[in-house]
Amino acid sequence: MKQASTTRFPGLARAALCAAFASLLAAAPLAAQAAPSQRGAHAAACQSCGTVISTRTYQQAAAHGSGVGAVGGAVVGGLLGNQIGGGNGRKLATVAGAVGGGFAGNAIEKQARSTTKTQVKVRMNNGSVRSFVEAGASRRHAGQYVKVVQGKLVAQR
Repeated sequence: MKQASTTRFPGLARAALCAAFASLLAAAPLAAQAAPSQRGAHAAACQSCGTVISTRTYQQAAAHGSGVGAVGGAVVGGLLGNQIGGGNGRKLATVAGAVGGGFAGNAIEKQARSTTKTQVKVRMNNGSVRSFVEAGASRRHAGQYVKVVQGKLVAQR
């Protein structure tokens, strides 16, 4: 009797099996959409969170020298200029050496007092892009998830 029922309706059994399989396949994407990932749920709730999109590390020269470099450069330049020529030419070379040495000493001091900075651009969860400057070499990488806490970036796991 069993064989008679399957041979009587072979198309019906196949159609039922195909329909059941198709309904399972159709329901799988809906289930995945209904259960967001933990990060996705957290991202929607965290307005001060975002993803790093770029970093750029650079040297920032000191805004101004302390004067030590300029004075030291002027003394050295004046002494070197005094070694050139004689008479009025020597006086002119001493003054030129002092002025040139002062400028050079100031520039050297600014370069020696420069600091390393890193600019980090973050795409916030609300879609805006914010830029942050951190002291030192880069501690962030593109794709890293971060949170802004009191104006500073904190890595999120």
